Amino acid sequence: MISLSKEETASRFGVEKAIEHFPSHLTDQEEKYVKTVLQYMDTAYSPERNTGGKSVQHLCAPGNVFEARSTFPTAHTAEEYAESHSHVMSALKDLHIISFQVVNVKENLVSLRYEATGSHIGEEHNGIKPTGRRGHWSGSGNFIMDEKNGLIAHWWKDWDKMQMWKQLGWMRPKNDETEFA
Repeated sequence: MISLSKEETASRFGVEKAIEHFPSHLTDQEEKYVKTVLQYMDTAYSPERNTGGKSVQHLCAPGNVFEARSTFPTAHTAEEYAESHSHVMSALKDLHIISFQVVNVKENLVSLRYEATGSHIGEEHNGIKPTGRRGHWSGSGNFIMDEKNGLIAHWWKDWDKMQMWKQLGWMRPKNDETEFA
């Protein structure tokens, strides 16, 4: 495993985020898969570029599947996730991925873990007025790539939503009394 600076990642994949742990050898096809996934993540997590599902459609295979039942239960495709996430970002106007802690790829499976941050300085979220509070969290994703067109065919997402929501002041009814193990 090697690490890539944000400049190296930008040069290689068009995404200006550091990768702390990355395979030292990839096939040409694996390189393309990583580029597609990183570009998807960079767009989906950009308050400026994520304007909904159409902003990532070119990176998603027809009939793709998205699964994150506990956090985005109504999103069933990668485009629907981007659409739903654009609404979250309307509340977290400075949301962004800090870095990718790990990106790994084997054949058509790309796995990653990332660190993100954002502040509730935008619109209301689920009826909660802007709190001004900042959250810092990590999440992970496993992507299966369509071997025919190189696009995202399936994505499983996991992320610690409850810790993030507590940091942002989004827990009801008594946010600051809520504890997690």
